[in-house]
Amino acid sequence: MNAPARADLPARPARDAAALARSFEAFTRISRSLEHAYERLRAEAARVNLALAESNERLAEKVAQLDATTSHLDAVLASLKTAVVVTGLDGRITLANRAFAELADRDPSQLLGLRKSRLTDGEGRALCEPGGPEGGARELALPNRAVTVRGERRIVRSSRAPVRGRDSRELGEVELLVDETEVEALRQELERRETLTALGEMAAGIAHELRNPLTAIQGFAELLERALPAGATGCAAHARRIRQGVRKADAIIRNLLCFARPERFRPRRARLATLLAELRAACIEAPDGLARVEVRAPEPPDLAVACDLALIERVLINLIENARRAAGAGGRVVVRARADDGEIVLTVEDDGPGIAPELRSRLFRPFVTGRADGTGLGLFLVHRIVELHRGRVEAGDRVGGGTTFTVRLPDTRKRERAALPRARPDTLEGWSA
Repeated sequence: MNAPARADLPARPARDAAALARSFEAFTRISRSLEHAYERLRAEAARVNLALAESNERLAEKVAQLDATTSHLDAVLASLKTAVVVTGLDGRITLANRAFAELADRDPSQLLGLRKSRLTDGEGRALCEPGGPEGGARELALPNRAVTVRGERRIVRSSRAPVRGRDSRELGEVELLVDETEVEALRQELERRETLTALGEMAAGIAHELRNPLTAIQGFAELLERALPAGATGCAAHARRIRQGVRKADAIIRNLLCFARPERFRPRRARLATLLAELRAACIEAPDGLARVEVRAPEPPDLAVACDLALIERVLINLIENARRAAGAGGRVVVRARADDGEIVLTVEDDGPGIAPELRSRLFRPFVTGRADGTGLGLFLVHRIVELHRGRVEAGDRVGGGTTFTVRLPDTRKRERAALPRARPDTLEGWSA
């Protein structure tokens, strides 16, 4: 039994060696196959990395383009004077530009997430029109309304429209609020001018109808005064009062005619010293019940302005007469002229009781007066003449009590071309502001 086993012993190493060789050869093939697979995997990974890098680069470009577009749109939205606010379906603000934030008097970042319907103006009124996406958004153009922003009254016009996605699904609502304050002011000014034109036509007719009988009364009063005997002092005084009343009525008629049909406008460069000297001479005496007038020399003495001297004289006379009546007997009126930062400044100040608060906002409107015997045309004509000279007139409180009227005209030495606009130079109509 043991003899055959011993006979096979020399053959086993050879078989083991052959098996080992086959195993090594199989291992080598597998190793090579793994190496090839690894190379293919590495090449695929490199391709994927390259594709991923290219995709990331394209994505970065898209993101950069999106950021640039967003920044551009944000800049455009921020620069708009029109207030823009966007809300979601729940009525909460998702976007608001700077103009809306100023209208709401809040920081833009504080608005996000707030309900638009809860925003109010300075007087507690709703800032935006009621309604919104909660009830179904729709396009609306709403009428003008007033809001108060930081104490200032503004006129705004609102319009709303739904915000929809690409699938036409409603996402919310956008509202635009346009500040129409200046437009409203222009509209009111146009209405005022149309009203004044109609009143002027009526005033011209009345003035012409009154002037003829007044001329007759003046003439007959003069004849009566001359025909009276030397001792009839009482009748002579009555005749003088008649003539004084006629002169006063004639002054009113002249104002009415100037209001209705402006005189010819002849602007030229003139020294104010001459005008002030004439006013000083005319105001030396203080009639009963009126304040005395002090007309000071201009500063500097050669002060000049491009103006129609006759019209500026009328401005000062009207202001002086009002001041004398306001200050009354024992009062004092001071007239000054000076140069100030490219302007000629004329001031008429009195130490009277001042202007009634209810008249301040309407002071320069026609037929507005604080006197029982006033016509309400004097200050209106002052405003109109100063405006035609490209100037402005203001009324303020005088230090120590009383009123100061300030007329500002362009300085001919610095702004002569601006002071004399090219228009029809022979009529006031061509110079209207």
